[in-house]
Amino acid sequence: MKAIKKKRLSEICAKEIKDYIKRENLKSGDKLPSVAQLVDILQIGRSSLREALQLLEAQGAIEVLNGKGTYIKDMNPFQVQLAFEVEDKKNFLLETLEVREALEGKAVQLAVQVADEADIQVMKLHLKQYVRFLSEGKREKANLADSNFHQAIYRASNNSMLESMIYSFWETFHEFWNVPFGKDDIFDQSYPYHETLLQAIQERDSVKAQEAFEKIMKSVRNSITEVQV
Repeated sequence: MKAIKKKRLSEICAKEIKDYIKRENLKSGDKLPSVAQLVDILQIGRSSLREALQLLEAQGAIEVLNGKGTYIKDMNPFQVQLAFEVEDKKNFLLETLEVREALEGKAVQLAVQVADEADIQVMKLHLKQYVRFLSEGKREKANLADSNFHQAIYRASNNSMLESMIYSFWETFHEFWNVPFGKDDIFDQSYPYHETLLQAIQERDSVKAQEAFEKIMKSVRNSITEVQV
């Protein structure tokens, strides 16, 4: 008998928003209702809605513009749909890590070359948020900040095709990467290498960036391998 995976409230709320977008036949560039209206329509709390919107923004599904509202983003030119039963979760995560290494590694390589100051500041912000949320005991928000850091690297690559492919895989595999094996701190050991990676991108040091990225991937791989299931 398989264990039932407990979904996070933010994930449930995010799905409700996606269902609303489909029901209303909203398209790229359309504006979502205000926060107050969504709270009333979906019957969810403001904090849950806010976290769901952050999750959807990290997935590339929406864009939140301060002072203007929330908009549906362009449709992905690549949309990978995968449906299968995962019997050996550890092996599955290790295989998806290999896919992530290939795609994200290229994004890191490009980001070193073309990331501008605005991109760097966004990455710094997400790492600061990660540390702050951890210190405040807000684990789910810390994990989202970590995800946002990687999303910022994808955007900084300035390659819309690559970014779109990464987003597609990211959304497909998200439920398996979110608190794998019920451990929400499983990837914390890789954090120091994130700081090194950011510094390397800022310095446009491709060798240092590649080394830092490989250390992140190695740390993640070790964390998965060491889990007793």
